[in-house]
Amino acid sequence: MSFIKILLALLVSASAYSETVSVQDVIRETQSDSLQIQKAEAAYHEVRWKKTETYAGFLPSLTGELSYITEQHYMFVTMPFGASEVTVPQIMPSTLYTLKAAWPIFDGFASTNRYLAGSSYEESAKNAYEWTQFATTRQAILQFYNVLAADVLKEVAQQNLKTLTDHLKDIRAYRRAGVSTQYDVLRVEVQVSEAQTEILNAQDNLDLSLMKLAETLGHQNETRKPIGELPVLDAHLIQNLNKDVVDSRQDLQALKEKSQGAQYMESSANRYWAPHINLFGQYQKYNNRNYRFDDESSFRDAYQVGVNLTWNLFDGMASTSRSGQAEQQAIQIDKEYRLAQIKAQNDFELWRRKYLYYCSVYQSRVQDVSRSEEAVRLARVGR
Repeated sequence: MSFIKILLALLVSASAYSETVSVQDVIRETQSDSLQIQKAEAAYHEVRWKKTETYAGFLPSLTGELSYITEQHYMFVTMPFGASEVTVPQIMPSTLYTLKAAWPIFDGFASTNRYLAGSSYEESAKNAYEWTQFATTRQAILQFYNVLAADVLKEVAQQNLKTLTDHLKDIRAYRRAGVSTQYDVLRVEVQVSEAQTEILNAQDNLDLSLMKLAETLGHQNETRKPIGELPVLDAHLIQNLNKDVVDSRQDLQALKEKSQGAQYMESSANRYWAPHINLFGQYQKYNNRNYRFDDESSFRDAYQVGVNLTWNLFDGMASTSRSGQAEQQAIQIDKEYRLAQIKAQNDFELWRRKYLYYCSVYQSRVQDVSRSEEAVRLARVGR
């Protein structure tokens, strides 16, 4: 009865495949649907906007203001007027339009260093984005082949169950004929039971591999049947590789540019001691004759143009502290980059050796299959 249930479950799972998917489909859908790639793209655009923000250190700013006083009580000022004193109100404009402009001229090149840092961060984010595209696509390809391998292993488990079931029939027939013993029957029955369990395990592995593939693709679920062939390992594919190619990896380039940007930010933070020089201008249109905002004849004009110099002599160690923080952040990112370089070199050697090992294992298994086929042929001839 349990065997029938297993077969029904397998039939239902097989009918669940409504479509097929190839490795080319996986690559295309990864580029368009992967949430990881979309997140990296958004991070890249965020950094680009941060670089645009650094233009404020070079471009003029323009601010407009509008104020209208609805109720007021003026302050009074007493002034000498001949032998007596006169008290007059400090009349403030009831309506005031103000336009202010400022243009930074010099800030100790802090803005220049912020711009250079923004450029380095932008290049770092671009490399990180392109590396995420590459790595996620490779991960999706790997998950596809995991699904394909799991599907093949499920078919192997089904074929193994069918073979053992037929063998059990033969053993029982031999038992009735007196050729085999009850021990042989029990032993094969155990093998059939294990094969039935292995089918369930193979189905679980297939379902979990499909879930991983769906996660990588950015899909809620994945039920399509994989089509294609598993790649064949070939040691000649990496015979010309050397560790020099590791330095060109885009994730390392991203860290390198990030480290360079942090150094520029440190240099920018160190310019707190330099004076800041700005050009400024202000134009005002105001009405201090009456309380109307629509009486054009009562409005007057005023303007100011000048140069402003600001020098931060002491701010309670706030600027010094920010400068020290920027320095330590630059050191951390530089060490992170160097650690990543060392790890990448070690990973290259590790996976090069593993790849060559599995190439040897594959060739050995291919030879084992050839020997097994020859053994089966000889057994059939002998039978």
